[in-house]
This record gives sequence, structure tokens and C-alpha cells, in this order.
Amino acid sequence: MHVLYDYQIFSLQELGGISRYFVELARRLPDYSTDIRTTVLAPVHINSYLANSPVHTIGRKVASFPGKHHVLPWVNRVSGRGFLKKQLPDIFHETYYSNISQPVRAPRILTVYDMIHERFPDQFHGVDLKIPALKKQAVARADHVIAISKSTRDDLMEYLGVSPEKITVIPLAPSFDTVDERADFDPTDRPYLLYVGLRGGVKNFQRFITAFGRSQILRSGFNVLCVGGGDFTVEEERLFRELKVPEQVRHLQADDSLLAALYANAALFVYPSLYEGFGLPLLEAMHCGCPVACSNAGSMPEIAGDAALYFDPLNEEEVASVLESIVQSQDMAHSLRQRGHEREKMFSWDLCVAQTAELYRRLI
Repeated sequence: MHVLYDYQIFSLQELGGISRYFVELARRLPDYSTDIRTTVLAPVHINSYLANSPVHTIGRKVASFPGKHHVLPWVNRVSGRGFLKKQLPDIFHETYYSNISQPVRAPRILTVYDMIHERFPDQFHGVDLKIPALKKQAVARADHVIAISKSTRDDLMEYLGVSPEKITVIPLAPSFDTVDERADFDPTDRPYLLYVGLRGGVKNFQRFITAFGRSQILRSGFNVLCVGGGDFTVEEERLFRELKVPEQVRHLQADDSLLAALYANAALFVYPSLYEGFGLPLLEAMHCGCPVACSNAGSMPEIAGDAALYFDPLNEEEVASVLESIVQSQDMAHSLRQRGHEREKMFSWDLCVAQTAELYRRLI
């Protein structure tokens, strides 16, 4: 069985969760079963995961440049057609959303990660405004759709009217193989709450920081460490000053090794998002032994189960109260760590790969 993944996400992301997901699939499927062969067709791409993996790739990495979102898809669409005629895959798995249908006779699979653009249209602008229409067309032409959570499956049915028989739920998995706890590692001068990822819009970062700044218990005893998402904006720094916590909220970039250490040494991981199609940082935190407090919205209760304490992400007082209840109780924090270790075992790459391979075989 030859599985071919297209160029789309690798032309858009240098790094990122979606491209990492497909690299993991393409790398692990041949190890799972000797009758599976995988190829990524990305004639010209910017993705670092793909460039540094053993995955069989048709194409090469180029440096990122302004306007790449417009240029690279067109180049790959034109050049990819010639390669497709030679490859003759058994499965064609599209990696993102496009209004262009590549000429393949194999069953066409599409993975849908969330319906955030449909649920929160006011949070997006520019090229992101086109995503709902592109997604609708991609879903319509797919023979089958993979949803990464039951929440995303339900949203597909609600917003796009997709038949449940056309959707298979296959959850993701954390990519940390080992954890270097670095027991003496402390990036701040006191215990810290950890926040990971983008901070704008539905990520709800401002309400979290407001809850932190208005809590005497949190403000007096902890810092907030933010990983990824770019430097703080002028508006964010203004908010920190208004809350009188500018020295307590810090930002840094981290590779996987450092991020795992940050999870392992944090007093608490906080995930206040208004919506997630999956919420991979939840699994990363649990894998690294970090207690979790998160929003009760979207897929988060589905993923974290009983291994987190939940809050209403729109209620700043409730956010602060839940965070305080964990950091003030060693027993609670220990219980969440233990439950987290058990919960994250339910989500593995072995299971994701096996379920994906089973779906491919069923559709051939």
C-alpha cells in the first residue's frame, strides 16, 4: 500500500503541529507494517520537520520568504501534477484545505483539526477568512474525513452537514519520547505557571493574565512563563503594567527538550482557550508530570478527562479560584500529576498510526 501526502501544509508551515502530525504518520506507518510505503510530495517546501526526517520526500526545502503562502502552493500545484502521474498511490491524503483537486484515482483522505474559523469568524482577517470556504470544498471532495477529536467530528456535522459515516475520529498523541526533568532547572526566581502557544483571540490569554494579576495568592507567590507565540505585543505589555505584574510575566522560545523541562518543573500548566479542536499541550503537560488547569470548552474535557481541574474561561474569578486551589494544595497537585500520567497513556502514536492504517486499508 502506497500512501501519498500532498505538499499543502509543508508549504505553509516551517514548524507547527499539523506538519508534525503528518511527518510522524509518514515516518511511523512503514515501521508499523512492512506493506505500507509512504511518500510526501512537496516539490518546494519550507518545513523543518520534513527536511530533518527520514521520510521519503519528493522535493526540497527552501528558505522562507515573504509571500510564500501565495507562491509555493502555485509552484507545487503545477509541478506536483507530473509527479502524481508517476506515483499512482493507493491512498492520497491531503494535508490542508484547498479548492484545487489534484488528479488522482486513489481514495482521497482529509484530516480536519478544528472548526475554529466557523465558530469564531470575528477572530480572523486577511487570508484566514478564506479558510472556511476552502475547507468546505476539501471536505466535499474527500472520500473520507479524519477528525482529531469527537468535538471536531460533532462540529463537522453541525457546521458542514457531514454525514457521520464519512468521519472517523483518530486522536493525536504527544511527541515527547523522553523527559529531561532537570531537577535543578529554574528559569525564574520563584515557582511559575506555564502557558504554551499563541496568545491572541480565542486563546484567551488576556483573561488568564487578568485573573493572575488580580489574585493576591498567585501574584505574590508565582511568575507566569509564556513559551512560543512570539514576543509580547504592546497591548499585552500595557496590560501587565496595569495589573502591576510586568516583571512576573516572561516569554521565551523553547525546543522540545527545553519545553519538556519547563512542563516538568512548572507548578501548573494553564490552558484557558475558548476552543480547541484537540489541545495537544494538555497531553504534553500530562506526559511531563505537570498538573493541568484548563477551560471547560471545546475538546478539552474530552482530552483531559479527570486529569485536570476545569474553569469557565469567561469568568476571571473562577479562573483564579481554580488556579489557587491547585497551587495551594500539594495533595491536589500530586493527584493531578498521577491522573495525568494515566490519562495520557490513552493517546499514543502507536494507536494513532494503527487506527490510520486500518482506515486506509478499509478505503482501498
